[in-house]
Amino acid sequence: MKRYLLLLLVIAVSFSARAQSDVISVKEAIELFQKNNAEATKKLLTARGYIYKGVSADSYGKDHNWVKNMDLTKDFLPTAFKQGTSSLLMIAENGKTLYIYVFNRTAFEGIKAQAKKMGYDMGKSVKSDSGTLICVKDDQPTLTFMELQKPLPYCIQITE
Repeated sequence: MKRYLLLLLVIAVSFSARAQSDVISVKEAIELFQKNNAEATKKLLTARGYIYKGVSADSYGKDHNWVKNMDLTKDFLPTAFKQGTSSLLMIAENGKTLYIYVFNRTAFEGIKAQAKKMGYDMGKSVKSDSGTLICVKDDQPTLTFMELQKPLPYCIQITE
């Protein structure tokens, strides 16, 4: 019985590690946000397996869209999910916001754990509601973790 429990634990840990490694790290996302450099963004995201999908526009402005393990429709909605943790990274054209959308809770919780490990206050003093967690750290961008609805269920937003 102990062997079966150990086997289940090993499988759970390996799925969790894969979910976190498929998505850009919080540290790298913050560096991209702070640099706000198209060439550096292209170099890093391409190296991490992301594919550029173009510029989307809505009432909030224009965003550059990058995907991994998925595709987007012509209206920039998620489609064609592939093996591995799918993610959508959007960078506001004005450089003021970076969004990471993931599609499973394990990846979302892994990104939260990365932020906590980096020293971010995980909402003890700043929290807006049950679906939104605002995380701050001195002299660093603000991280907002949002649980939304489909088609984009989990979002990490990086802002000043």
